[in-house]
Amino acid sequence: MDYRGVIIDYGHGGMIDGRYQNPASKQYTFTDHDNWWIGEGIVNRQIAAKLISLLVEQQIPVYDCVAQKQWTKAPTWQELEQANVALIDRVSEANRHRNCILLSLHANAVGNELQGESKPVRGVSFFTSKGQTRADLVATSLYVEFGDSLKDQDMRVRRGSWEDGDQDHEANFYILRKTDMPAVLGEVGFFTNWDDAQYITSEEGQRVIARAYLNGVLPFIY
Repeated sequence: MDYRGVIIDYGHGGMIDGRYQNPASKQYTFTDHDNWWIGEGIVNRQIAAKLISLLVEQQIPVYDCVAQKQWTKAPTWQELEQANVALIDRVSEANRHRNCILLSLHANAVGNELQGESKPVRGVSFFTSKGQTRADLVATSLYVEFGDSLKDQDMRVRRGSWEDGDQDHEANFYILRKTDMPAVLGEVGFFTNWDDAQYITSEEGQRVIARAYLNGVLPFIY
């Protein structure tokens, strides 16, 4: 089945009046690297803005279920919604566009600490809801595309359980099980790993990630 657009969901909160909107989570300070700080919600928005820009350039309808709007021009990440919008509202907005593919953009972490040394775990994972779903083929396409795009980064795409014969991981994440369209959640990089964190905050890394998302969904767009 061909789909007529892409819905972008960028996880967690960003910056409002100079304050990070996830004070108790979704951030990490590397105590072994001069207390360098990363906020996942900011990275998610930076990559989302680049992906939205690519979709607009390709003239593919792109809907933002966080800001609850359609983008027709390339935004900066600061122009995206910065509040930590409730999942129920993001899902409700997404379900207005059932003939699209939903991509939920995230980065991963080890543990819940807000600071510490770099953790050794790295990589990328793609999640769909449990069982055979329409999202499985999209996740497989993303798996292949990211594997090729990141092959020189020592940032492997982590394979799921294969219980249903697919490479994706399966989970009961709300954004996956409550939406009515194929939905894939990407955990691209571990923001608790120094090398991954450096890559996903770099301009070049974000461009590669955004392009890989685009190329992964293009085969399914009308």
